[in-house]
Amino acid sequence: MHPIQGLLATGLAMLAIAGVAVAVSPAVEPTYFAAVDRFVNAQMAKHRVPGLALAITRHGQVVHVRGYGAAREGEPVTAQTQFRLASLSKSFTAVAVLQLAESGRVDLDALVSRYVTDFTVVAPPGSGTITVRQLLNHTSGLADAGFVHGLAGQQNTLAERVASLKTAQSIDRPGTAFHYFDPNYQVLARLVELVSGQPFDVYLKTNIFAPLGMANTVSAMTSDGAAQRASHLAQGHMVLYGVPIAVPELSGFLGGSGGIVSSAADMAHYLAAQSQGRKDVEPRMLSPAGITLMQTPPPGLASSYGMGWAASEVDGIRTVEHNGVLSTFYADAVLLPDSGYAFVLLYNEYALATSMVAFPAIKHGLVALLTGRVPAHDRLSMPVIGLLLAAVTAIAVGLAIRSLLQLRNWKARSAAVPLWKVVLHLVWLCAPGILLLALPPLLGLTTGRYFDHGMLSRAMPEIYVLLAICGALGAINGAARLVHSMWRRQELP
Repeated sequence: MHPIQGLLATGLAMLAIAGVAVAVSPAVEPTYFAAVDRFVNAQMAKHRVPGLALAITRHGQVVHVRGYGAAREGEPVTAQTQFRLASLSKSFTAVAVLQLAESGRVDLDALVSRYVTDFTVVAPPGSGTITVRQLLNHTSGLADAGFVHGLAGQQNTLAERVASLKTAQSIDRPGTAFHYFDPNYQVLARLVELVSGQPFDVYLKTNIFAPLGMANTVSAMTSDGAAQRASHLAQGHMVLYGVPIAVPELSGFLGGSGGIVSSAADMAHYLAAQSQGRKDVEPRMLSPAGITLMQTPPPGLASSYGMGWAASEVDGIRTVEHNGVLSTFYADAVLLPDSGYAFVLLYNEYALATSMVAFPAIKHGLVALLTGRVPAHDRLSMPVIGLLLAAVTAIAVGLAIRSLLQLRNWKARSAAVPLWKVVLHLVWLCAPGILLLALPPLLGLTTGRYFDHGMLSRAMPEIYVLLAICGALGAINGAARLVHSMWRRQELP
């Protein structure tokens, strides 16, 4: 390397650590990434995103790291601000397992019980046929539907999580179908502990975080533990009618599947190490073959999931990506193999509507900019969606109140109404409340994933407000009509 190039590289590295935008090609890149910054800032303003951190790499080199918005009141987001990675943590667990495999200490096609001797689930087909590779690919045959009550349990250690899986029911023969199941990766984290002889967080720090220079990255077993370990953690938000509201993250067990906290600067190093086919990327987490294995779905299955990464596409562009969802944080990591670019987006808010509108718009826009195209223009924004949801709620509540006020008129003709019609009308009036109570199992049946009321009420609070108010008013209205109808019938000769 020419001495001037070496000096430039050193200066750019120092800028990256300071938390400002960096670029490896100063003659072109600053102007290029200025367009990225303008796009991100405009999208954040459009959708009222409180805070966001971005890191971009290309061909194993960090080219842009930037924070936008507020980490918390009075504190801007920087490259060092910490965010919860949620399910982006799974790729770190996969790296740890593959490191042990490359060192000859783990056979991916061996039974999990060879390494985690107390791992067992309800047969048939049971845990005896589940391999390490199948856990990594989410093809173990285990799924949320077979462990609904266990998902709500609160464990504090990986050993406790493995023990809790004794009640898990396999719903498919291992290796035949894909089911995204967080405990798959929690069992893998326990495997790392037992094979390495180190606590999982210590292994990650020693073998991944420290070698890659990820000084602001920590791993914890629970969401509460992550908050205690992360000294620069951003404030998370839920979204109500398009307005971000600061709230604490829900408590839960995340070890191995979602417990890592990191920063944009640290994730830039991680993305650089994930570059496919680059023999000159140092330090190296895995061999190029190991990186390729992580990012490649298993053959012969209707699945796009590799090992902590999924093969996909965005607007016709081939991608390898994964997102992460918690009740107050969201993350997107995207690799663009054809152009060599990769980027990660870290947000300190989450809502179902935001994840369907704002986050995809930002991700797709960045893919467009990094592949030489113009981002699509979308007029829909979170404030507009918030107003629409508020209007629907107001109309529905108004109609429920109107029906309640008409109770006096209904009393005059209640004796002439058949009782079965009264009961049917009562069920109709109570339908919003019934639907509210049934949301977790209904979503489980339609999506294959189970989330409790705590998570769902954070993800779509407007729906909960609507159903709760209309359900309560409907129950009062229906009960009054039923009681009055039965009372009038007793008065009749």
